[in-house]
Amino acid sequence: MSVVKHATAGFGTQSSSYFLDILSQGNAGAWVLKLPPKLQVYQNELESLLGRVFSECPRSTDNLELAQQMTINWCVSKCKKIGIALEESFHADS
Repeated sequence: MSVVKHATAGFGTQSSSYFLDILSQGNAGAWVLKLPPKLQVYQNELESLLGRVFSECPRSTDNLELAQQMTINWCVSKCKKIGIALEESFHADS
């Protein structure tokens, strides 16, 4: 399965690259979310969704990759819903 690892956003003449490590697996096997600053307020919503989808699934590498892609898709969708570009979600002050 292909998982998005980088997003590139252009700001004027500069281009910034963001590593999208928004869902990883902690030492104890639990998933750890690191959402962009502007999406952190919605973290409970995403945690609930992931919990419903993966409640009966083992914590395998394949499921982690699926959850990572689902998390990225959720972020893109949430940004559209709240009216900001994905790139904007990474900036807490803008």
